[in-house]
Amino acid sequence: MTQISRDQTLAQVLVDDDVFSRAEAAKSPLSNVLSSSIGGSESSPVVSGIDNDWDYIHLLCSDGLTKHVSDEQIAARLRSLTSSKQTCEDLLQDALDGGGSDNITIIVGRSFRNDG
Repeated sequence: MTQISRDQTLAQVLVDDDVFSRAEAAKSPLSNVLSSSIGGSESSPVVSGIDNDWDYIHLLCSDGLTKHVSDEQIAARLRSLTSSKQTCEDLLQDALDGGGSDNITIIVGRSFRNDG
């Protein structure tokens, strides 16, 4: 599993600068302080490209999922994917069971080859 984006928080800035570990950042009150936001004077859009392969499963989610479900548990759900809808529902329940109270956004998809 590879994370493409990064949190736009002051805690993440400190992780990027090797001041905090990811675990320390998760517990810090700075994890709730945005370093950039839409409409802010210092906002700068982040656009990323990703390689695609027919075997890849893509997950787009908010930190409402990743704050409450471990990377290992997310990866296990994605490895056992039979239905994107069911996997999203299972991950949502995992986040709620883990204490999720923030917004929780989850999109799971896979590319399929169109052979005709």
